[in-house]
Amino acid sequence: MATSGKIIEVKDLKKYYNRGAIKALDGVTVDINRGDVVVVIGPSGSGKSTFLRSLNLLEDPTAGSILFEGIDITKKKYAKMEDSTGRTVTVKVDIDQHRQKMGMVFQHFNLFPHMTILDNMTLAPIKVKGMSKKEAEEKALSLLDRVGLKDRAGAYPIQLSGGQKQRVAIVRALCMEPDVMLFDEPTSALDPEMVGEVLDVMKGLAKEGMTMVVVTHEMGFAREVGNRVLFMDGGQLLEEGTPTDIFEHPKHPRLQDFLSKVL
Repeated sequence: MATSGKIIEVKDLKKYYNRGAIKALDGVTVDINRGDVVVVIGPSGSGKSTFLRSLNLLEDPTAGSILFEGIDITKKKYAKMEDSTGRTVTVKVDIDQHRQKMGMVFQHFNLFPHMTILDNMTLAPIKVKGMSKKEAEEKALSLLDRVGLKDRAGAYPIQLSGGQKQRVAIVRALCMEPDVMLFDEPTSALDPEMVGEVLDVMKGLAKEGMTMVVVTHEMGFAREVGNRVLFMDGGQLLEEGTPTDIFEHPKHPRLQDFLSKVL
């Protein structure tokens, strides 16, 4: 269940290409609260992945702001925020530091092929967070055990199925102890029979209260696991609400048309 407190605030976010001829994002405004499982749906080319990738600045917005834990990360060097007493203070923006708090899972796993699964998982905690090798390996093995892959720690990515690779990609992101997990169509590159094993891991995270933003075509997951659903088309957020609102009582004609084709 969602808890109180905004963790991400997106305000009038825009991403234009070709001097504004292509509007990948055209004025998106939305808040994401701690504990939310926000599922983003919509047709291909609607701006879903651009929106997700903008949240940790893998896409550099044309305009608008993204506040992560109170700091506008679109500011390149310094941003203003309120401290615990309500005063406005100026803080240094370190996007790399903020990205450490946002785990990202892509469609195509992005595992290093020349490294074992265990080495893939411990690289960032050791290099970026300064964990000892022993601590990083203990954490990695615990997470692998959780997704049923502890016995594959010494294997290489080529020796794993697609579903196994994606489960590794998820727990690799968890090794950094993020505050938010971002998923960009995590099952779209998988064979249908492997989709369930990845969605089960994500369902487990949701039950534990992990804040998640998920771009997906899996409507069943959106209905079952999401507490909020965003529908995007043409770079705009056309409708948002609970799964019941979106799937049982859609208001926008474009959403009604979309659901008639995918359900």
